[in-house]
Amino acid sequence: MNNFEDFNWAEFEGNHRGGNRLIPNEKIKGQDNHNICYSRAPYAQKMFDLLSDNNSQTIKKDLTKGDCVVITDIYNVRLDKMSIELSGGLSVDIDLSREKRFLQIFGYNTVDQFVEDILKPQFKVKFLEQGIYAYVIESSPTIKISLWQGHLKKIREEFMKEIESPSKAYVAKVMEANKGGYFVEVQGIEAFMPGSLAAPNKIIDFRTLVGKEVIVMVEDFLKEMNSFIVSHKKYIEHVLPRKIAELDLNHKYTGNITGTSKYGIFVEFGDIFTGLLHNSKMKEDTLRDFRNRKYNPGDQISFYINEITKDNRIILTEESPEEKREKFTKFILENKEKVIDAEVAAVMNFGVIVNVGELSGLVPNKEFKRRKIAVKNYVVGDKFKVKIADFKDDKLVFDLISEDKKQEEGV
Repeated sequence: MNNFEDFNWAEFEGNHRGGNRLIPNEKIKGQDNHNICYSRAPYAQKMFDLLSDNNSQTIKKDLTKGDCVVITDIYNVRLDKMSIELSGGLSVDIDLSREKRFLQIFGYNTVDQFVEDILKPQFKVKFLEQGIYAYVIESSPTIKISLWQGHLKKIREEFMKEIESPSKAYVAKVMEANKGGYFVEVQGIEAFMPGSLAAPNKIIDFRTLVGKEVIVMVEDFLKEMNSFIVSHKKYIEHVLPRKIAELDLNHKYTGNITGTSKYGIFVEFGDIFTGLLHNSKMKEDTLRDFRNRKYNPGDQISFYINEITKDNRIILTEESPEEKREKFTKFILENKEKVIDAEVAAVMNFGVIVNVGELSGLVPNKEFKRRKIAVKNYVVGDKFKVKIADFKDDKLVFDLISEDKKQEEGV
């Protein structure tokens, strides 16, 4: 072949780095770890699409069993039949009574319901925009296709991509439980959801999820089981930062207790959140029942959100925002300009959280740096004196006042 007039040498030389190493053409769409295009010829995209079955606008002239082709049009709809046009112009008749499982994926219990909607021009356009595929189950003597098999093949391919680059969430119907987890159905595909990935906390009774729907993301594919692994926990981790931003500190929530520790009660609420109701944030009746171990997993409890830490931990309280504000206002009025005794409650990377009576506040790092004090020298229970510096976002901020032996040690 001596005719190189169509080859774009400028594109090739511009991307050539020397040596024998081939450089992928980054302009070619649809490439992945298995399909890579190095050509920079004008026809490179079309040829890549054809060989990789990537382009919905390209169709092989002779369809064979196993081919999966995008549907470009639906027409001649009547009773339980309709005609479809495949990319490339080939038309095939469909018996909708044989495609009930396909229709159920889109929420239709009967063929009549689907026919009523597909006859609406705007609905048909939106329906086809989703990417509907036909799977060739027979090519000779006539072509027979399956919408259901086309859907399954494309969803499987989509799931494989989601393992490497997770971006989508799906509704999973929990069908059955065993000791290890759940068998679920996602977009018509059977998958397995391990118990450890089914909820943000440990599940006490596996049977409670059977028959319910949960939102999941694709976790993995096990070749030996020929099954996808899905995870509700992965979905929570992806949406949690955004959902946390929607929480209302003035709203009263109700949740289910999932467990207790010596410090307080863990509560699950809003399907994806878990918070800690610390014993210092409990009212007298709750604190008494907590100390008497009267709370069990599954018990309901009402609360407010006290704060959300920088690492997205949710701290709960039984004190309403009004009660909290009133208590802080009274404390500030009574102690403004006074030197107050404080006790270390926690040493954080941003400062020291201290308790002052029933309230708590922060001595920020800058206070220790200003006095050349090593924060790491302090432990929970240590005492020093502070003075109110500020009150913002319902939080007390203190200045460090006293000097003690820890301060004399320096940084």
